[in-house]
Amino acid sequence: MPKHETYNPDLLHPELSHQIIGAAFDVHNELGPGWDEWDYHRAMLNALRTRDLTAESHLSKRLMHRDDPVDEFELDILAGNRVILELKHIRTGFASQHYTQLINYLKCWEKDLGMLINFGLERLSYKRVPHTPVSGEICFEGCWDSIESQMPDITGKIRASCKNVLALHGLGYGAESSKKILRRELAGQNLNPQVPEAAPSFNGIVFERRMLDSVLIDKNLLLSVTAFEDTTAMELARLRSGMKHLFVPAGVLLNFGKSKLTLRGVLL
Repeated sequence: MPKHETYNPDLLHPELSHQIIGAAFDVHNELGPGWDEWDYHRAMLNALRTRDLTAESHLSKRLMHRDDPVDEFELDILAGNRVILELKHIRTGFASQHYTQLINYLKCWEKDLGMLINFGLERLSYKRVPHTPVSGEICFEGCWDSIESQMPDITGKIRASCKNVLALHGLGYGAESSKKILRRELAGQNLNPQVPEAAPSFNGIVFERRMLDSVLIDKNLLLSVTAFEDTTAMELARLRSGMKHLFVPAGVLLNFGKSKLTLRGVLL
């Protein structure tokens, strides 16, 4: 559990943060753990407003790309028009998806500070999550050069798509939102991205067809999107597996990292 700082002028929005944390302690001390998340939500709204803070609840906003909505977010509470609060009632610590969720909100609402607050443990726990926009840069790894020489038109449009996405959104959105943005951009580049279906087989037994979590371009290139700090061996293995069952010779693992957008080419 993090240390409960009372006031630190070097932090973002120190006075507002101090008031928010105080309100969260008021709620936890009165209710304790074990109730519905909606109970803590309503109590937190009351506690913030009792401290003369504005508190807006369940604001929603669409993430747009090329004039189309590609995703939609709904935050828990916006406090003081500056800090986004994401409330939890869980019996564990915060997981990576909780941070991803909050950073999505911070990017979409263009705010620089969020807080995860968990009312589900014996003691209140919280985590400040600052956010600074990152434009990022594009880099190429693996077999990208070979794929580029074989498919110059497709790879040129993929390059242009990545450049446009970074220019408009930068880095920071989670994998699911990043996939939706990229698919819309690829369609705008007239690449006609398709979500492929495949039926895995073993010893002559063909299993059910299902959609893959990737994009097929021109029946010759399979593209997968991740949003991790580093490209993982597991994601590369999943891409190769999809390529194998689709009989696609080339693939690209496109990773939205913390400071760069990496395109790793893969050949079977």
